[in-house]
Amino acid sequence: MNRHFLSGMKSSIPACLGVVVVGISIGLLAMQAGLSRFETILMSAMVMAGSSQLMAIGMITQGASLYAIILGTFFINLRHVVMSSSVMQRLKGTTLLQRLVGAFALCDESFAIYSLSNDPSYYFLLGSNTALYVSFVLSTFIGTLMTGLLPKIVVDSFGIAIYAAFLGLLLPSVRKSAQLVILVVITALINWFLQCFIPKSWSVILAMILGAFIGVFLVDDETISTEPSTDLKEEKETESSGEVDSI
Repeated sequence: MNRHFLSGMKSSIPACLGVVVVGISIGLLAMQAGLSRFETILMSAMVMAGSSQLMAIGMITQGASLYAIILGTFFINLRHVVMSSSVMQRLKGTTLLQRLVGAFALCDESFAIYSLSNDPSYYFLLGSNTALYVSFVLSTFIGTLMTGLLPKIVVDSFGIAIYAAFLGLLLPSVRKSAQLVILVVITALINWFLQCFIPKSWSVILAMILGAFIGVFLVDDETISTEPSTDLKEEKETESSGEVDSI
């Protein structure tokens, strides 16, 4: 088997552990929201985006309309356009089919792993995507099986996964930028205000749109980057230094 592919899979093993937790949560919560096992697994297999799936499940539970769910998940997943564009700049000499396959299963974890790696090979990205994709879909399936085995109070506690998912996307950026902190607070206040007049599912969507519009004027260009966080870079450099010392 291609050594770049195996290297990509090996590099993604630690990230797979976190993906498994999210996948199990999605399996449990989706079944609780009324989705069938087939629908739940199909959603993970086709979407492969834990934060937007958790948001969609929450909106389904609230009785949101189909249009609201589609719009909400669309805006949450817009970051994948930026991530895919960044990754494709490194995938020179690949075919259109290879780029499409690489972009399909690209997620936050595989984007960070590939961006920090010294291996620009398409097969490294494919190996990383494969490990994370299989882990996510299988853990979703396991989550659907656990629904009838766990007490209801335990299943309900997995609802915190939706908040953890969004915090995971949010914290790496806002902790290094006061501008983003202000933007997050403003967007949250807009959402709270809109909920007084319109359904929660639509208030979230409008708050995201208005927050993005305000961010154009509030946040400096330097604050926005398609590169992984500095902490991840420092961690990678430390690992690389350790490998050199051990040789």
